[in-house]
Parts: sequence; C-alpha cells; structure tokens
Amino acid sequence: MKFFNFHLEGSLRNFFRSARAKEWLVILGLVLISAFAHGYNMFNFPYYENDEGVYLSQAWSLINQGQLAPYTYWYDHAPAGWIFLSFWIKLTGGFFTFGNAINSGRAFMLVLHLITALLLFFIGKKLSGSLFPGIIAVLIFSLSPLAIYFQRRVLLDNIMIFWVALSFSLLLVKDFRLSALILSAVTFGIAVLTKEIAIYFLPAFIYVLLSREAITHKFFTLAQWSTASALIISTYFLYALLRGELFPMGFLGSSQPHVSLLSSLLFQFTRGGGYPFWNPHSDFYINLQGWLGKDPFTVTLGAAATIISFLLMVKVKQLRIPALLAAVFWIFLIRARLIIDFYVIPAIPLLSLNLGVLLDFLFKQFGKLTRNLLQLTSLAIILAGMFYLSPLNPYTRNETQAQIAAIDWVKANLPAQAYIVIDNYAFIDLRESKSPGDKAFPNADWFWKLDYDPAVRDQKYGRDWGKIEYIILSHEMIRQMRFGTQKTLKKAFDNSRPIILWRDQSIAYVDFDKYISTNGDWMAIFKLNEKPNVALNQSWEFFKKNFIVNYGQVIDPTNNDLTTSEGQAYTMLRAVWENDQTTFREIWQWTKDHLQHRLQDKLLSWNWQKEGDEYKLGDWASAADADEDIALALLFASKQWQNQAYQDEAKEIIKDIWRQEVREINGRYFIISGTDKEKREGFLINPSYFSPATYKIFAEVDKSHPWKKLVDDGYRFLETLGQYEGDQTYLPPNWVIIDSNGNLKSAAKYVPKDPDLYGYDAFRTFWRVAVDALWFKERRATAYLKKAKPFFDKEWKEKGQFSALYDLKGQEKAPYNSLSTDVGALSIFTITDQKLAKQIYEKFFDQKFNHDEGYWSNAKDYYDQNWGWFGSGLYSGDLTNLWKTNP
Repeated sequence: MKFFNFHLEGSLRNFFRSARAKEWLVILGLVLISAFAHGYNMFNFPYYENDEGVYLSQAWSLINQGQLAPYTYWYDHAPAGWIFLSFWIKLTGGFFTFGNAINSGRAFMLVLHLITALLLFFIGKKLSGSLFPGIIAVLIFSLSPLAIYFQRRVLLDNIMIFWVALSFSLLLVKDFRLSALILSAVTFGIAVLTKEIAIYFLPAFIYVLLSREAITHKFFTLAQWSTASALIISTYFLYALLRGELFPMGFLGSSQPHVSLLSSLLFQFTRGGGYPFWNPHSDFYINLQGWLGKDPFTVTLGAAATIISFLLMVKVKQLRIPALLAAVFWIFLIRARLIIDFYVIPAIPLLSLNLGVLLDFLFKQFGKLTRNLLQLTSLAIILAGMFYLSPLNPYTRNETQAQIAAIDWVKANLPAQAYIVIDNYAFIDLRESKSPGDKAFPNADWFWKLDYDPAVRDQKYGRDWGKIEYIILSHEMIRQMRFGTQKTLKKAFDNSRPIILWRDQSIAYVDFDKYISTNGDWMAIFKLNEKPNVALNQSWEFFKKNFIVNYGQVIDPTNNDLTTSEGQAYTMLRAVWENDQTTFREIWQWTKDHLQHRLQDKLLSWNWQKEGDEYKLGDWASAADADEDIALALLFASKQWQNQAYQDEAKEIIKDIWRQEVREINGRYFIISGTDKEKREGFLINPSYFSPATYKIFAEVDKSHPWKKLVDDGYRFLETLGQYEGDQTYLPPNWVIIDSNGNLKSAAKYVPKDPDLYGYDAFRTFWRVAVDALWFKERRATAYLKKAKPFFDKEWKEKGQFSALYDLKGQEKAPYNSLSTDVGALSIFTITDQKLAKQIYEKFFDQKFNHDEGYWSNAKDYYDQNWGWFGSGLYSGDLTNLWKTNP
C-alpha cells in the first residue's frame, strides 16, 4: 500500500512538473477567465436583440410545429444554426430552463464560446508550435468588450464561427486521417448552412489542404473534402427544389407566387447602399466607428497585425494561414454591401489569432530570456489595455429588466386574443405558456412581418394596420421606422398613444416623435387609438398638407381658394386640440396679419378673396361664429401652452364680440351673425352661431358682461325655433330674421341660398349644443337634443340615411346626403343614444374615411374635412374642455 501511494505521489509530482501539466493549467485558467467574462451577468447585459428572438422563434417553430420558421420561411438564412439550437433546447429541458426564452439561447452561446476559445488555443498552438499565440488569442477573444457585447447574444455568427473553428482544427490534427478530413468537410458544410458568409473562408481551407505536409495526394484530398462539403451544402438546395422553391417565379413558366432560395441568396448578397468602404455613408465606415468606439484596442491592433502578417507571409509560413483567414473576411466586410454591427463577430477571433501568431514570430527572433520577458510584457500590456478600456457595464448593468417587465405586464394586463405587434425578443415568452394557467398570445406577431410576409400582411391583417391593438415598442422598432423599412408599423405607431413606459434605469436617448433611440434598455407599450381618434390624427395631417398655404392661410380649393375667418377659426381649434403649437402659431399670425385690421374693434373681417393671382380683403364685416371660435381657441391655447399673451388677445376679442355682435332685443340677448347684420326688418341671425359652452368660458374671463344670460336667452330662442313652422321637428333654419319685438321672419331677402331650410349651416346648432351637454352636463342641452331626436330616429329607421336638406316640417329637400350635415344627427345621438351614434359613425364617417390618405369623401372639400373632424371628435370624446383640463 505504501508503495502504491509513493508511486501515485511520484506520478502526480512528475505530471505537474511536465509541460503537459503546465499546458492544462494554462487551459484551465483561460477557460475560467473566459467563462467569467462571458457568463457573469449575461442574462442582464446586453439588452435582448431582435435577431436573438428570430433564431429562437425558428427553433421554437421547429420543435413545436415541425417547420423551419413560425412565419413564411423565405430562405433569408440556411437553417443549421437554429436546428443546432433546438437540440440544445431539448437537451436542457425547454425554453424556460434559464428564465426567459432568450436566456436559454445565451447559455448555449456561453458553451459555444468556451469551446471556440479552446479551438482557437489549439489552432494558435498548431500554427506556431508554442502556447503563447493561443493564450494571446483566447485572452483577447474572451476579454474584448466587442466580443462580450456580441458573443453573449444568440446570433448565427457565433454558431458559425464555432463550426469554422472546429472544421479548421480538424485539418490541423497531428495524425491526419480520412476521418478527420471528412469531419472537417462536414463541419465546414454545417458552418455554411449556419450562415452563408462562411463560404468566404474557403480560400484559407483550400490553402491548408494544398500546403500541409502530412497530406499526400493533395488535389485528390482537396476533391474529397470539397465533395463532402458540397454534399452537405447541397441539402439546402435539394430541400428548396423538392418544395418547388429553388427557382424564382416565372422560371420555366412557373406562375404561382412563391419564395425562392436563389432569389433570396441574390438579395442577401447584393443588398446594401453600394458605397465604397471608405465613404462615410457606407455601412462599413459607419459600423467601423461603432466597433472602434466599443473596442479600439482589438480592432486597431488586430488590423495592424493582419496587415503586417499579410506583408510578411510570403517569407514567413506560419503567418500565412492567420493572415489569409482574416484577409478574406475583411474582403467580405468591405465589399460595399450591407454590413450590420454584429457582422464583426467572426473577425474578433481572427484578429486575436493574427496578433498572437505575429507576436510569437517576432519574439522568436530574440533569445529565450528576452523572448520570455517580451511575452510576459505583451501579456501584461494586453491585460492592462483590456481592463483599462473595458467598461463595467457588462458586469453591473441590467439592460433586460425593462424587456422582461414588458412581457410580464402584457401577460398580466392584456387579453390573450389581443393583436399585438412585438419585437421578436418576446415571441416565445408571449406565444407559449411558461406554466399551467399562464397566458399565451397567438396574435403576438413580429413587426417585420407586417410588411414583408404575405401570410401576415394580406391574410391575417388584410393590409389593415387598424387591426393592430397594441405595440410593444422597442429600440429596434424605433430604428426601423426611422430607416423607413416599416410603413405599416409606422402608420400604426403614429396613430397610437403610450400607456406604460419603462426607462428609469435607461442610458438611452429616446425621442418618439423623431423615431430616435440610442440603446435598447427601455421598453414602452402603446395602444392603438380607436378609429375616431386615428381618423382625427390622420385627417389633421392631411388637412395641413392640402389646405394650409403660405405661413398659415387656410384655403377652400372648391371656391377659388377663398379664405374666410371661419376657416382660420376651425383650423385654430383643431390645432389646439391636436396640441400642434407650431401650426396654431402660424395660423393665428396669418389671421392677425390679414384679417384683424378693423379700426373700431379687434374682430376679424370674414373674407379674404382671390382675384386673378392676387388676394385682397373681400369684406370688412365680421362673422360672429369665427370670432367666438377664434377667441375660444386662444383661451384654450393659453392653457395648453401656458401662454398669457393668447389669453390677453382673446379677452380683447371677447369684449368686442359683446359690444358689436350681441344685441338686446325685447329684453333678451341674441348673438347676431356679424357686424353688418342689422337690417330694416330686424337682425339677421344664424342659429348655428349660438355656442353656449363657449359663452360659459367667456364668462370666466370677461366678468363685465352677462354671458350667462346670453346662454339662458339662447336656449329659450332654440325652443322658439323648434316650433317656428308649427311642426315640432326641432329642426332649426339656416338663417332667420328677428325683429325688435322678438318675432321671427324669413331671411330669404338677405340670404339667397336655402335660408329657410335645415342644412349646411343649421346642423352646427346640434353640434354646439352637444358640446355644452358634454362639457358642462347642461340639462337644457340634453333636453333640446332629445326633442330633436324623434325626427332623426324616424329618418334612420325608414331610410338608413339623412338628407342634406330638409324644410322645417321635416320634408326632404335634397335627394342626397352630406357628410357635413350628417354631423347634426351624429351630435344628437352622441348625447342621447350611443348605440345609434355608433351605427351612424361607422356608416357615414368610418366607411367614408380614406385611412391610407387621411380624408373623408371628397379630398378637396374643405367643409367636409373640417366637419368630419369636428363630428368625429365629438363622438370619440376627444374635444375636451381645455380651459378646465390640465395640459
């Protein structure tokens, strides 16, 4: 027994003194360093990237659906990477073994990184005959901030470089046999089927096969290796051929639309801006700045080592393979095509290897003592440089907490059948239940597919972005909207509102309005606006582009580009409700410059008309509805944007409205239609100018006039009008004359078009009264609308529509309907019958709205575009009382 113990102790002592033991200790140290650098905090940093979710979702589809992708597989990448990944998922017990689904993929990346590091060490040793190059290569490969940032992520490039390193190592084994050759060929084929750019390494493999002394019959061996690799790679093409998806549509008379492997390969290898790599606009140049920003040490020294090795390799054999490997990949990067930031992943081990092998060659020119000193010094410099340049973020920051919180919030708060657009990082976590009772969301779809997958775009969503209910907004989605690649997503986002945002710990600069995000450590959830809200926003943008000219002039294209104070007023109200301060400021400035020149008051002249190519003031008189709407818009603006000047200007107008446009007739106050509307028979009145909610707000800023009595008298006047023709339809006329005794008369003598009918003016009466019912819960407003309701009930039930014109007894006077006058019925039902209001809105407003362009009915109809907006805004509840609402 003593002999056995002595013999064992002696064997161990000899082993640990041997070079073999020292090598194993070096390997162990490198593995521990690499494991810590890449494993510590890897589930928290960096943030989950969209592409990580793409490859995991494809592995999920393979496992759960038996398909290569959960959406239409269009051969954008060969599938070996996620097939390999799916084996890992099965082996480790599913997608949620390590927490969220992407964590499982990151754990796999750590395993592959450690194996690749060992292979890199082996290659360095084989090329130089010493341990030093491998140590240098592994340390840089493991500690590089650029490597840590990208190699933690579940990316095909990380899987591909593992297969490339394995294939290359098999060609360098000492006892080179046919089995090693075949295995090398197979693994290289798998590398190409993981990511096609592995094919760029082919020249280096060919060189090794033709230059290794251990290989006899070199060209025959090369043919064997090439044939075996080609057989593996050809399975991809065979798969596409058997599915009828190898050739593009039209080839050999094929007319059925389908995806095509050859078309996809052509697209992938030719996409990009086409700028030469030295152009500041090229993808390579832009990404190079980012790579240098993350890791100037590795990129600069590695590139310098590659150039020097390339220059020396004609005479120095050991430099040829590292230089050739790096050179062919640099050719790929600078080829003037699309380059994404993580494409640098394969370059990192190659740059590391070049530096290690070059330093080893240079140090071997010195004696052993000097060589050892130089090796230790270079190791110290590299370690110091890495630690000095490396930020602590990979080990301290949590960039995924917002993304996890967003998933948890969706699970807890949204219905399982909701239509949700997502960054693909969340695909598996939302599509699959983590435990019994956990929600799954079958309609959580990757944002990219909204525009580019016919099955999603055409069949599931019917090209209708309005079907989207929620957007789980991420950094990548914001970027793609800014790049212009996601038209459907952008349309939906522009018509949504935020409901929750996570960015407390974020270092990103985020500007939703400008589609800017600088980092992915935040998340937000947006809810699509209801259809009326969407229409309001789209209509406003369309109106601004097509009806506002100069710096704030609103025109009516169907009326010789006429500009009225009414049009300016409508647009100011819309601008303040849309919170569009710039447009409001421009409209009001133009209005003051051109229409506010009356010497006797601050009211607005109503008409600015075009004669030839020139404009001039057409009528100095005012229009009371425009004056009161402009004053209200100014008051709203003063609160919305905290601007006292607007309130001061409004007060001047309000006082002059009372002085010039309010008359006491037979003991009651009336708003007359304008400053020149006193006629021989009495005063010309447009009932739709009566705006009780507005007067209640005026009463708060102008206490010198009895605005509330104007409200009281106005409601009495509406009651009188309701019975004006003896038949109680409660249809008000467009115009009416009231004499000094308070008697009503026809205004036909002064208004040539339809004064005695209910139509294009009178419908606004119901809208203004409905506003009072909404803002102030005015009982008289609701009672008045209820009295008018039976007539419109009857028209709806009998005809399913409303005429544009009626006489005051309810007889139809026009064989057509109009969007504008339909606002009258919509306003009544919005207050009195929400069910009918919904039916009317959907038939006359939603169906007539062009969601692609943003207009109702006739795109040039200035009146319809305004009143479609006001009617929809009333119906949706978006026209809030900004005087009482905190901005």
